[in-house]
Amino acid sequence: MTPKTLLTVIGADQPLQRLTRPIELASANNCHLSVAVIGIAIAASTTAYGAIPADTWAEEREAGKKATTEQGERVEAMLAKSSVSGDVCSYYCDEGQIATVVGDRARYSDLGLAMPASGLDQRLAGKALEGFIYHSARPFLLMPAEAKVTLSPSTVMIAWNATKEAARAVHLSLDTLTRTNRVHVTMVDPVAGEFDQGEEPGNDIASYLARYGIDVRVDRLPSAGTAVSEVLLRHANDISAELIVAGAYGHSRLREFLFGGITRDLVANDRFPIIMAH
Repeated sequence: MTPKTLLTVIGADQPLQRLTRPIELASANNCHLSVAVIGIAIAASTTAYGAIPADTWAEEREAGKKATTEQGERVEAMLAKSSVSGDVCSYYCDEGQIATVVGDRARYSDLGLAMPASGLDQRLAGKALEGFIYHSARPFLLMPAEAKVTLSPSTVMIAWNATKEAARAVHLSLDTLTRTNRVHVTMVDPVAGEFDQGEEPGNDIASYLARYGIDVRVDRLPSAGTAVSEVLLRHANDISAELIVAGAYGHSRLREFLFGGITRDLVANDRFPIIMAH
């Protein structure tokens, strides 16, 4: 399905320039752009000098709510001046609520747009990403700062491991895949077998995609002691991929956050846009 509604997230104190690329992507693909403006509420806490006075805490919360509302108004004005249709929802919420808020809002979109952040913005970026992955039931597009992002790429690499997450990502990306010139189904250290990745790993998903008229290549790569994520990223560079499609977080949430994983490494890359789904 061709995306009709995109969702992106901006913080109450982030510069509006952060919306330039989402607006350009929405304009280029004739999409509606939904923007969630999120202010992180100050938590009641105790410092080395004692508890924060209740009146001070209340005043700071009110100031945060006002800043979030004002940012929403600025975003509305920015969208009004652009060539895209859009809507804005503002939320002032506790940090622990952000993932749920983003996930709930994403259910009314076709594709989430996740962008990296630095410094204090890491809290919002991390929670927004968690919302896209675990709470939205929608795919999201990771947009590294320096990467060219398009929904009509000439070459796409699918990071395939025959999991339900990878299959869901492929299925939800079919419209994009049918508009590309070539798709590389790429596997690292695939395991052949009826209950693994098939007797000829990659052939089943390649045959499925070929029925849509997609030009598919199957690439089976050895890791040779190199991290799987790095093998995938190197191969994406070698084939000049403009987009990677991958499943998100196949293992338990706790294991991924404690020990990293292929998904976390792919999310951290600054070279390639990636469509992911859980």
